[in-house]
Amino acid sequence: MPQVRLSQAEDCVSLAGQLRSADLKELQAHGVTPEKALTVGYEASTPCYTIEHEGEPVAMFGVSPLTVGVPKQTGAVWLLGSDRIKDIRTRFLRESRQWLEEISKPYALLANVVHEENALHIRWLQFLGFTFVRKVSPFIEFARIS
Repeated sequence: MPQVRLSQAEDCVSLAGQLRSADLKELQAHGVTPEKALTVGYEASTPCYTIEHEGEPVAMFGVSPLTVGVPKQTGAVWLLGSDRIKDIRTRFLRESRQWLEEISKPYALLANVVHEENALHIRWLQFLGFTFVRKVSPFIEFARIS
């Protein structure tokens, strides 16, 4: 049975070698390694959460406060996961909106970018109520007013 818990630093190392190919492609386009991206997200998000299934981290997520060139109370929402998230997809989708509401409470605006070729993530973001703002190839900016 999957559970969501507060992340631990070792989750970054454990999950880094298991990320989905779509996540790896996105991180490569950003020029950052999986372990670095997870570690930065873990350290910047208060709190950071891990989705655990059968004793293994299958995803990490959170919101990192943005402070440069954006209005106050703007956060960069993020999630990185392994292919094992497919094993819990129904529950993941069912609980996504609830967790988004929880992590967005301190923020007036959530935003980030998604790789333009990542159709699955784009559909999930639409499902969560995000609006696509503009294309800055190879990314598409998205946002949601909380």
